[in-house]
Amino acid sequence: MISSDIIFKVEKLRRSWSIDNASPLNILGAVLENIDDLTILWFPMLDEVSGCCAKSDTDKVICINSKHSKGRQNFTIAHELHHLLFEKDRASFICSFNSNDESEKNADKFAESLLIPNIALDEFITKHGIEKWDLSDVIKCEQYFQISHIAMLCKLRRENMITYRDFKSFKSNVKRNAWQLGYDLSLYESTRDYYALGEIIPLSKRIHDEGMITGGKFDEILLDVFREDMVYNIITEDESFV
Repeated sequence: MISSDIIFKVEKLRRSWSIDNASPLNILGAVLENIDDLTILWFPMLDEVSGCCAKSDTDKVICINSKHSKGRQNFTIAHELHHLLFEKDRASFICSFNSNDESEKNADKFAESLLIPNIALDEFITKHGIEKWDLSDVIKCEQYFQISHIAMLCKLRRENMITYRDFKSFKSNVKRNAWQLGYDLSLYESTRDYYALGEIIPLSKRIHDEGMITGGKFDEILLDVFREDMVYNIITEDESFV
């Protein structure tokens, strides 16, 4: 059950971004357009870690596991938003799957509600005349909302639109069916290992390229904000962070 408090947060945020609750959301474009002090980094982590985030008075950073599919990454961005925007008592979060932590559960529910509002899902069902969901319907719906297959199944199961038996059977042959339906498969595939979007890195690079700071100062700025392995693309397996 998703609480009225989380639904209120979702509706308020969507309204502040001028996005109605009946429309799909380009989550990456929305956060980059509407959160000025945000930087997003993609790099490989252990499979069970979806991402992490940190914030200060002047900056916000979201880190995404680049080994995960694009759909899963979209869900992670929305999940991390809840930590950054609505949880005031902590400055950083490391997020893994199947956590029993209440904060993680709330962030998952927020992400689900932000990316798949019930009104938007209901309109999709009406438009496509869905009475009993099959795998093709699920794939069409997750492509429309640009979320992972498992997130779509969890939403439908939570809303009692599919049975547990359906949930299990719909997990197979997803990419093959998506290809047969004519969809681009990028939603189910990982992204390139290392890249960044947002405020801090492009700003630092720009003033470096314009000769306002030295290369050493550029490295110093990045290392002051991020861990060394994020800046220099070094991921060590013995670190508990990933």
